Amino acid sequence: MSKAALKIEEERRAQRQSLIWKGVLHHENESAQVRVRNISATGAMIESPAPFRVGTQLLLKLSETISMQATVEWTAGEHLGVSFQDPFDPTLLVQARPVAAQPTWAPPAYLDSAIQAAWERRLRRLSAAQLRDELKAYFRD
Repeated sequence: MSKAALKIEEERRAQRQSLIWKGVLHHENESAQVRVRNISATGAMIESPAPFRVGTQLLLKLSETISMQATVEWTAGEHLGVSFQDPFDPTLLVQARPVAAQPTWAPPAYLDSAIQAAWERRLRRLSAAQLRDELKAYFRD
């Protein structure tokens, strides 16, 4: 086995820490939101919706204070393995705050208190038979 192959094999044997951590991959003028599935001192396995070719040089940002240069070593579907240019200390993640995803959830309109109050007033005025007829469409016989 060549020295280069031995070095790669040693790097792959580095202690891996399984996790699910949000990150951002930067390449040229593009950025992609990714999930880091496992990480070690020498590399990581990343889940990315954006495709990358083997050999691509990337910047992986894991928090406001943690980022590292990485090279794509392999790809399989939405997963890719990267090696780090410099050794990384995974214990730094304990003190880091992950890159937070922007909140996209908004409560549905029926949870609006004014709409809910109007329905409650309407339902209080219905008799049991009227209420049953009103809700019949929601229940199976």
